[in-house]
Amino acid sequence: MAVSREPVATAPVARRERRTDRASWTPTVGPGMVLGVLGTIGVVVSMFLSWRSGGVHPSDIPFAFLFDSTTTAQNPSLLIALIPLAIILAVGALMPRASGARVIGGLGVLAVVVLFAVQLHYVVDRFPGASVWDQLDTGFYVAGIAGLVALVSGFMASGWTRRRWTESEAALDDPSSGTYDERRTV
Repeated sequence: MAVSREPVATAPVARRERRTDRASWTPTVGPGMVLGVLGTIGVVVSMFLSWRSGGVHPSDIPFAFLFDSTTTAQNPSLLIALIPLAIILAVGALMPRASGARVIGGLGVLAVVVLFAVQLHYVVDRFPGASVWDQLDTGFYVAGIAGLVALVSGFMASGWTRRRWTESEAALDDPSSGTYDERRTV
């Protein structure tokens, strides 16, 4: 015996919507990134320039000189401070949300520059009529300006933007309608 089934009147079909929010970082060139790269380049260039008259480069200045003007140490050189600071500045300039690294790198470079000038002042002060400004050379000034630029860049937008988009999926609760996945990207 055959049973025939009549369709039953159905209730209105309900729609439900599922949203998925997504985000990613997109590199763009911003003022903080540009100044951070310029500060990094300035610190690297200052490593190859003379810091004191007479052609004294950072590789010739002992690190201990930053804390003791009467030191007799020869190694390690001032580069042991400048190279890691340049790396920190490069990471801060090229990584998203790393403006803190640019601030720390800029402050570190400025600390090296100020400590060098203070200790050199103690040395030059022993000679009457001599001035510390006469003893400082191009590399010192380049490092000072680069440290200041790097510090300022830490307070500016780095240029990395967060791109957000939403994917919506509308589905019907009625399985007989045949339209389950209607996707759109907003």
